[in-house]
Amino acid sequence: MISEEKELYQKVPKDLRDIAKVVKLMESSFRIPFTNRTFGLEPIIGLVPVIGDSIGFIVTSWIMVTLLRNGASGKVIAKMFINIFIDVALAFMPVLGNVIDFFFKTNQRNLSLAVEHYQYGTNQGSAKSVILPIILGLSVMFITMLVGTIFLVIYFIQLLFN
Repeated sequence: MISEEKELYQKVPKDLRDIAKVVKLMESSFRIPFTNRTFGLEPIIGLVPVIGDSIGFIVTSWIMVTLLRNGASGKVIAKMFINIFIDVALAFMPVLGNVIDFFFKTNQRNLSLAVEHYQYGTNQGSAKSVILPIILGLSVMFITMLVGTIFLVIYFIQLLFN
């Protein structure tokens, strides 16, 4: 794990070096003794309601804006949004969201996508191949929740009137 992180930070293009420093501080600046696990300030500051998540959002936004300014493809941006969506969805769970931040490391994943995009030309092209399955999946989830809610309402109405 640590060697992968070092390799990532060594391959960062010049335009992304400042971001890489902040990402390293936020997500992997400290190592747990006798393990290969690293963590940064994000899971710690995330314990402070609103402020922690806001700082994480600022770093994430900075990466996205920089990539958009440097002409990142729709596909790489879509993949980053997936990482951000997962992080935000899981962050709503108090304490557990911080534990998940310790393992998921959204900004590090997005930095890795950016490095791959600029250095190796991966994730080129349209976001359609990423966005369409997401839209389909979210639609199925929404319909399932809607149908489930309707059944629950009917069930509770029957309980009240029987």
